[in-house]
Amino acid sequence: MAISEETAGHRATLRVLAILDALAANQKGLTMAEICRELGAPKSSLFPILHTMADTEYIAYDEDTKRYSIGLRAYLLGKAFDRGAMGLPLIEGEMRRVVETCNETCQAGTLDHGRVLYIARVDSPQRIRLSSEIGKTLPAHCTAIGKAILSQLSDAEAIGSLVLPLERPTEHAVKTPEELLGQLAETRATGFARDRQEVLEGVECLAVPIHRSNGHCFGMSVSVPAYRLDAAKKDLIKQALSDAKDRLEAALI
Repeated sequence: MAISEETAGHRATLRVLAILDALAANQKGLTMAEICRELGAPKSSLFPILHTMADTEYIAYDEDTKRYSIGLRAYLLGKAFDRGAMGLPLIEGEMRRVVETCNETCQAGTLDHGRVLYIARVDSPQRIRLSSEIGKTLPAHCTAIGKAILSQLSDAEAIGSLVLPLERPTEHAVKTPEELLGQLAETRATGFARDRQEVLEGVECLAVPIHRSNGHCFGMSVSVPAYRLDAAKKDLIKQALSDAKDRLEAALI
């Protein structure tokens, strides 16, 4: 994002914001040269800004890769916003109830440029290895939360929000947009989305979409090892998620 002449009086401030925007959009980070190209600014102007931002931990610098990325303090600012704007304390309370009911790990996430951004997670006593972590993103088309949220869009909007070609973390992940649309239709009909070992081999996931009165939709899911997901467990998870959805949609006004 180049800085226009009209905003030259705030050039340094705008460059700080532009750097954060650029790094947030590039998960692998950016080199100095790449940041200069993104902002249309010379190294001599950006180096002192980057140095200060790294010293204060708003960005991080990797000596090995020579790349800058979002830092801890910027991440914590985002988390502080999430907790207020998303009603995270209330959401996490419902997630704990879900975990107590089905004894499996519960997660919450929102859609972010065709990917699911995980905003909360409550682990069960039966710890399992998962790909999701708070602040991490995964492809929406192969996660239960992603499918739950995408199912609330029109087919055109859902496909338009994805990054093509579709990433396939495992051989079970959907191969084509048409296959995904079939799964979204099933989700709309049943109210539940499912990840059938599409992100991680041996782990399945069920999710529901949850709506706020402002129109924002996020998802809540339960992850479970495939060998534990029998019919009784599936029904238990669906009921727990459905109850949490009803309570949250009534409370998150």
